[in-house]
Amino acid sequence: MKPLFKPFALGMIATLLCLTGHAQTYPTKTIRLVVPYPAGGATDFVARLFGERLSKSLGQPVIVDNKSGAAGNIGVAEVAKAEGDGHTLLLSINDPLINNVALFKTLPFDPQKDLVFVGQILRSPALISSSTSSGIKNFADLKRMAVPNAKYSYGSWGVGGLGHLAGESLNRELKAEMVHVPQRGEGPVVTDLLSQNLTLGLSSVATARQHVAAGKIVPIAMMGAERSKALPQVPTLKELGLNDPLYLNSVWMAILAPAKTPPAIVQRLGQEMRAIANSAEVRNQLEERGFEMMVTTPEQAQANYKLEFDVITRRIKELGIEAQ
Repeated sequence: MKPLFKPFALGMIATLLCLTGHAQTYPTKTIRLVVPYPAGGATDFVARLFGERLSKSLGQPVIVDNKSGAAGNIGVAEVAKAEGDGHTLLLSINDPLINNVALFKTLPFDPQKDLVFVGQILRSPALISSSTSSGIKNFADLKRMAVPNAKYSYGSWGVGGLGHLAGESLNRELKAEMVHVPQRGEGPVVTDLLSQNLTLGLSSVATARQHVAAGKIVPIAMMGAERSKALPQVPTLKELGLNDPLYLNSVWMAILAPAKTPPAIVQRLGQEMRAIANSAEVRNQLEERGFEMMVTTPEQAQANYKLEFDVITRRIKELGIEAQ
C-alpha cells in the first residue's frame, strides 16, 4: 500500500503545524517595543499609542524602550540582533533603515537581511516652507529668486535625511546655491523659520501646520504623491512640474521584527497592528496631529521599502553626502 503523503509533503505539514503553534502560544512574556529616538518625539508618541493597545489585544505588557543615538543605529541594531521570538520589536522611520546604509561606511546591522516588516502605519509628508521675511510666497517666487548670489539657506532635520536630499536636489534643479543648515530634528527647523534665521525649511506637515495656520511661516510645496489632507491648499512638487522620483517619497513609520521571527507571528502582529491603526480612535488622534494613515501588510511594506531604498541610496551617493 502506497503512503498517503510523500516525505516532502509530511515535512511541509509539520512546518505549518509548528508555525501555527508559534502563533497560538505567542506571546508568553513582556514585549519590548524599541524606538531608536528619544522620548517625547513623534515616534515615541506613536509607539506608546500602539503599545498600549497592542498590550490589550495580546494580553501581555508592551514596554516602549527608547534607545537613541548614532542617527538611530543603536536602537535598530539592538532589534536586529535580538532573538526572533516576537518579543522584541522596532518602531522606526525610514532613515535608519534606508538612508543610513548609504551614509555610513559600516553599520552594525543589515536592515535588508536582519529585519522583517510587520507593516507600515502612517506617513508624514515633508513640507517646504519659507520665512515670512524672505518674500517667497509660492514656488514660482522660489524659482525666480533662488539665484546663485541670493545667499539663501534651507534647514532640514539632519544630514542625509529626506529633507536634506530634497533640498540638494532642488539646488541642482533650480541651479541655486542654497546653503544647507542641518538640525537635530524638525522642531529646530521650524523655530529657525519663525525667527527668520532660515530662508526655507523642510519639516513634516505635523510639525509645521499650526504655524502655517497662524500665518507665521509660508507653505511653498509638498513632497509626496498627493496633497496632504491637513494642508490641501499646498501643491505637490510633482504638480508643479518636478518629476524627480525622490519628491514622491514621504517620511513613514513602521513596525519591524528580527528577521528570524516565525512568519505566523509576523502575520499575527500585522493583523493586530492594522486593526489598531484602522480604529476610529487611533486614526483620529494621528490625523489630528497632521499624520496620514499608511496601513500596509508585511508584504506591501517590503515592496514599498525596496522601491524607496533604491531611489534614496542612489541619490545619497550621487550627491556625495556622508554622515557627519
